[in-house]
Amino acid sequence: MNNQSKTPPLEERLERLVDLITELQEDACLAELKAMLDQGIDPKRLLSCCMEGMRRIGVRFEKGSYFISALIMAGEIMRSSTEYLSHYLTHQETSGTGGRILLGTIKGDIHDLGKNLFSLLLKCNNFEIIDLGVDVPAEVFLKEAISLKPDIIGISCVLTNSLENLKKAVTLLQKKLPTPKAAIIIGGTCLDERMANYVGSSLWAKDAAVGLKICQNVIGGKPHKPSYLR
Repeated sequence: MNNQSKTPPLEERLERLVDLITELQEDACLAELKAMLDQGIDPKRLLSCCMEGMRRIGVRFEKGSYFISALIMAGEIMRSSTEYLSHYLTHQETSGTGGRILLGTIKGDIHDLGKNLFSLLLKCNNFEIIDLGVDVPAEVFLKEAISLKPDIIGISCVLTNSLENLKKAVTLLQKKLPTPKAAIIIGGTCLDERMANYVGSSLWAKDAAVGLKICQNVIGGKPHKPSYLR
């Protein structure tokens, strides 16, 4: 009888959280998330579960078993989850020793879910984030970069019809930034190697986890070859 009342092992609960997200069970997902946070489980591990759930949803979408409506629902689940997690994560002291990153979504694009997730993940890893928001013109990226002197400039782009604005921003920053120049990383679900080459950025990522690794490599002085980004 006592064995039946025991709480399942942590790894089982984490996997269940991933499954709840993947199956788009918003209420159950948030209830489990809150319960584990209240029990002192590391919010970084829970954030990783959220990201894995979103990755699996993306795979289902690519295979045709999920459609646009599922992606919209997944976005709302992720937004609610990260908003709740952020209250716990920001209470943990961060020194900003990971580096300073200037972040924003390019002009013509008002999507911020991916950018906000990336920002949260960076903060969890001791990066200092300066977020310019959405619909940011190339000239504003340049002005703020000159003023704030970030180590890295991250530009988000989800809409393919904003690629020209993204290309303009990357070109302007590469030409006008004073030396030493900040590294430029672009990110977004619309990006692939061909688009990154067109825009002119060797650093690109489709998801926040890859973007984090790239930023850590840049700050650590490791080579960032395009082949790593695939």
